[in-house]
Amino acid sequence: MKTFEQKIAETVNEKLNDGTVEKLVEQYIEKGVSEALKEVFSWSGDGKKLIEKKLNETIVPVIERHDFNQYLIKLDSVLTEIVNNTILADNKKMLENFKELMKEPEIKEIKLSDIFKRYCQHVAENVSTDDLEARCDDGDPYYEHVTAEMEVEHEDKVWFKSSFDDCIVKFTCEEDEKLNCQIKLYKGTNEKNWNFMGCGDSIDINSLRNLSNFEVFLMTLKRGFVDIIMDKGSDYDDDIEPEEKPEWSLE
Repeated sequence: MKTFEQKIAETVNEKLNDGTVEKLVEQYIEKGVSEALKEVFSWSGDGKKLIEKKLNETIVPVIERHDFNQYLIKLDSVLTEIVNNTILADNKKMLENFKELMKEPEIKEIKLSDIFKRYCQHVAENVSTDDLEARCDDGDPYYEHVTAEMEVEHEDKVWFKSSFDDCIVKFTCEEDEKLNCQIKLYKGTNEKNWNFMGCGDSIDINSLRNLSNFEVFLMTLKRGFVDIIMDKGSDYDDDIEPEEKPEWSLE
């Protein structure tokens, strides 16, 4: 009769010879490699960082070289179909704004004074003349001038230090508050130019018909990451003659 020690010896010998040990070793090796790879590709691992670096080097240049104008044609076609199949079929403004928003800005930087000029044009084209006095000084009739203003308010950071400077640019027309709007800009303390932080809330497709040309202009600048040059003082104002002309009669 075999002793207890003999049975243990036979069992150990059997397991050593039937491949059980090799399987266990293989399992632990797989587990060890898996845990090692998990650590390598964790958010702080060198593997993840290396992959990100290689992807940036490979994919980003391809994206930069890609011409996305073909998608504008497709999107334009889809939006046109949507408009034609709704009650907005006669509203061309939606399509016009959509096309403008999809265009890439042709400039990399713009002066703040040039943005104000665009606002003055916006006021001239859209100011309400309901409460304006009609005049005629030995010539064609016209409405009294209105005032377009732009004010830059820099954020006061007396109580804390920051690596960024912020400011709010307010565009106002006293005679028509519906034309008032504002944008927020920021820049690094050691940088020269400013960038858009925001210019209004996100919009859905139906809101496109309600956007003014000036709002679309600002959103295009923001989307294109156009730099803003603060080229003058903090306050601007100008007298604007409305483009709308009064109906003048001597009767």
